[in-house]
Amino acid sequence: TNYTNTQLKTMNDLITITPAPEVTDEYKKEAKTWTKWDSKNKKSFPYNYTTEERILILAGSATITPSDGGDPLTIEAGDAVTFHKGFKCRWKITKRMKKHYGMFASDEDEDADEPPAITCDVCGEGCFEESYFVKEDESDICPKCYVKDEKKYALAEHQKNGEAVIEKNPPKKKQKKG
Repeated sequence: TNYTNTQLKTMNDLITITPAPEVTDEYKKEAKTWTKWDSKNKKSFPYNYTTEERILILAGSATITPSDGGDPLTIEAGDAVTFHKGFKCRWKITKRMKKHYGMFASDEDEDADEPPAITCDVCGEGCFEESYFVKEDESDICPKCYVKDEKKYALAEHQKNGEAVIEKNPPKKKQKKG
C-alpha cells in the first residue's frame, strides 16, 4: 500500500507480523533472551502498547483486533510480531499461547525514561502508577475497575509502580455512630 504524507496511519500500520517461515534464526536466538509469557487462564483482554514490544510465539494462537475497527489479525506459533508504540487492540487467545517478549524504547523514547506499561485488562487504560494484580489469571486491574467490583478482586495484590504495596494500616470500614 502506498501512503501519502497527508494520510493518517491506522492501527494496522502499527503492527508488523513476520510469518513463521520468514523468521530468521538470528531473531529466534535473540528472542530466547527475552521474558517468557504463558497465557494460562487469560482468554481476552485489551492492550495499549506504550512502547515497542517484539514477540516470538512459541505455541498457540490469538486473534488481535485493532481498537480503531481495523480487520482482526491472526497470529500463531512461529510468528514474530512487532507491536509499535501507540498500537491499541483486544487480544483473544484462541489456543493457549506461550511466547518470548521484549520491550524496546524507540530512539524518540530514549530520553523519556517511560515506566513499563501496565494496562487494565478490563478497560484498557494505563495503570502503572496504581493497579491491582490478580494472580489467578495474571490480570491487571485499574483502581476504577477495582472499585466497581471489589468482591471479584478481593484477593488481588495492590501495586504501585508495579511493586506490591504493604499496607501497615488497611483502611477500616466507617462505623455508624449510634
